[in-house]
Amino acid sequence: MKKVGIMTMHRIINYGSFLQAYALSNIIKNFGYKVELIDFHYGEGVINSKKHGFFYKSWVNKDVYHYIRRKKLYNNVYQEIYKGLADLGTTEEKNYSHNIDTLIIGSDEVFNCIQGPPVGYSLDFFGKGYEDKNVISYAASFGHTTMEKLNKYGKSEEIGEYLKKFNNISVRDENSKNIVKKLTGKKPFLHYDPVIVGDFSKILDGKDAPMKDYIIVYAYQKRLTKEEEKYIKKFAKRNKKKIVSLGFYQKIADYNLAVSVYDVLNWFKHADFVITDTFHGTIFSIVTNNNFCTMIRDSNRNKLTSLLNGLDKKDQIVNKLTDIDKIYKKKISYGKTNSIIKKEREKTIKYLKENV
Repeated sequence: MKKVGIMTMHRIINYGSFLQAYALSNIIKNFGYKVELIDFHYGEGVINSKKHGFFYKSWVNKDVYHYIRRKKLYNNVYQEIYKGLADLGTTEEKNYSHNIDTLIIGSDEVFNCIQGPPVGYSLDFFGKGYEDKNVISYAASFGHTTMEKLNKYGKSEEIGEYLKKFNNISVRDENSKNIVKKLTGKKPFLHYDPVIVGDFSKILDGKDAPMKDYIIVYAYQKRLTKEEEKYIKKFAKRNKKKIVSLGFYQKIADYNLAVSVYDVLNWFKHADFVITDTFHGTIFSIVTNNNFCTMIRDSNRNKLTSLLNGLDKKDQIVNKLTDIDKIYKKKISYGKTNSIIKKEREKTIKYLKENV
């Protein structure tokens, strides 16, 4: 039986990282192949960043109570994600196995090499050590790494040489596509995140609503501004909804929950509305065909705008806070979006079958 390794950021503690690994693993398993998740070695940070301890963070937050509650939630989310990873064959011990036939690198920002700790400049994500294997990528992203940054830090030539050794390259955004073209002279495939094209029927079908009258606020901790928090709180009160945050601690939430990795999409499916500023929060909303709005930040503007435009959901973008109410009241249609996803799923399966 052919053995396939997937190298991604599956140990990052958020639901999106797990579910993209889960979705891609299941696609490959359906081909009849054995799949295992492969770990990568951290590299030295090209860009330095400082880490601070408990007392510094507590002082900055000026609220030890909420800091402790955030830490407790994070630990609970960690436990839930590792239960799921155990189902995928992952243990606490890192897996650097070379006993595979094909290595798939991706999805996620695996090519985002111009960054600080903990990941840093890791050449594992460019196939280092696996030169004797069939190495491909799937929906990989350079994230905020640009061609300019690669040139500035003198990494473009080395990254280009590694990419040229790939048997095929698939990326998920235009920035990554353009970098690969410039470094290799080849046009990569463009695919969607595995969560969009994956099959989640086994973990969604037959589940009841976990709660009534709730909205989900899915945003990274401390990224909502005070103005945004105030508006969302009033929005929920006006519409008589409870605020639920999954995996991330929000002061304005009525419930900050560490749910099972197999229940996340069900929470999204039955929510009365979703307010998010994240890539995967947007994807979770789309794959469950729910009503949602996306608050775009400068740090994710390119990938989120591209995602929403490509899936016929640009009308869900929040340009000003009052748009939240307008989007909430507007009926959302998923006919065209689901047709696009169906075609993209076929493209994904074809690419993986031909290259794995």
